[in-house]
Amino acid sequence: MADITHLPMDQLQDLEYCIDSNPPWAETILLAFQNYIMMLGTSVMIPSALVPAMGGSDGDKARVIQTLLFVAGINTLLQALFGTRLPAVVGGSFSYVIPIAYIVSDHKLQRIAEPHERTYWGRIAC
Repeated sequence: MADITHLPMDQLQDLEYCIDSNPPWAETILLAFQNYIMMLGTSVMIPSALVPAMGGSDGDKARVIQTLLFVAGINTLLQALFGTRLPAVVGGSFSYVIPIAYIVSDHKLQRIAEPHERTYWGRIAC
């Protein structure tokens, strides 16, 4: 096995890891758990706030959370196998909360009597 030299590590003495070096397993597990908690928080908090405001039921909220976690998991696998092997955060973003809240509170949509018909999933069920 060829010895990999890390020129940035030689130049920057405080640098612990390069892009192609691996941390110890204990630290890897700790960092993976930290990434999981952060992803779970954003994947649960955003749908919990927005789906009921959009007229969705608890089942709709569960489906949105499941979709966010599934896509984040697929992205993590692809990033770990083919990408730079850095943790990537793909999921819900808090930057979309205000625009979505504005769209939900639109007066044209408020005229629809059935709240479930205001949403995309309500149109699918019809």
